[in-house]
Amino acid sequence: MSTKVTVVECQFSGRCFELPFSEKSSYGSSDKVVFKDEEGGEEFGIVRTECKDTRDKDSVLFNSKILRPVTANDLQKVEGNLEKAISTVSESKKLVEKYGLDMQMFRAGYSLDGKKLHFTFTADDRVDFRELVKDLAKAFKKQIYLRQVGPRDRATMIGGFGRCGRVRCSTTFLSDLESINMDMVRVQGLEGRGSSKLSGPCGKLLCCLKFEVDTYKELRSLIPAAGDKVSLKKSAFPEEQDGEVIGLDVLNQKIRVLLKSREVVFAEAVDVEKIFKDGKMVPFNYAVDSASNTKNTTTKVDPRTVETFMDNECLKLTKS
Repeated sequence: MSTKVTVVECQFSGRCFELPFSEKSSYGSSDKVVFKDEEGGEEFGIVRTECKDTRDKDSVLFNSKILRPVTANDLQKVEGNLEKAISTVSESKKLVEKYGLDMQMFRAGYSLDGKKLHFTFTADDRVDFRELVKDLAKAFKKQIYLRQVGPRDRATMIGGFGRCGRVRCSTTFLSDLESINMDMVRVQGLEGRGSSKLSGPCGKLLCCLKFEVDTYKELRSLIPAAGDKVSLKKSAFPEEQDGEVIGLDVLNQKIRVLLKSREVVFAEAVDVEKIFKDGKMVPFNYAVDSASNTKNTTTKVDPRTVETFMDNECLKLTKS
């Protein structure tokens, strides 16, 4: 059973908390609020998601809630804390260098009452920062918290713009950073683009690679796969019909077929009559009755140069 929650980003720790959603709530996305944290204190935060369903009840702070909109006095405290945080990060980096720790301190946040100080850092491995915490407590006279995060979380907290020119998805509407893998890349035929074009500023695969995966899987299921032997309809290809699928245009529902005569033809999915898998004939009925007006074309090619026809329009696939 799912639970309705409101997601609030805490300015103190940079973390997003899931608070029980209230039907009486009048807070919307990007509203600045003061909420009750997991320790019962008051903290400043920004509403990231007004209402969403979650099945992970362990992540919900049932004893917490939004207390009020921020006041002028609250904002004055927040602005003062933000100014102090900039110099605090610089000072903490010096202490990290003093102990020779392999960690990158990139964020500091003061609690609304100014009594607690939260540091966020990245590191390749676990770090023993016990002595560092003691020095930080002496230097800033605050209760010290340290949290290690991964590169994707770091990019989310820092913010900025993606290669599309828009504000990063992880900073705006993605409250959960789901795992992205190479299978998602292959389904969309993007494996030939190179890692630099598929990676975000965090160095990991782009979060947006997941957005259209389900659509591509559905469209792929409607047409023959690369490597399939097919027989085309005689009405569309009167001279020759049998060949092998060498490329796909998934979005336009077209296939590229290498005929036995070494000609390459472009065919609509509706023009396929039969598919041969493992030597057995399988009848093919295209599920979507939406033939394009694009004319079928034929090109004479040398078999050694077939791969040169795999342009950006046609997804080059390997047999799975």
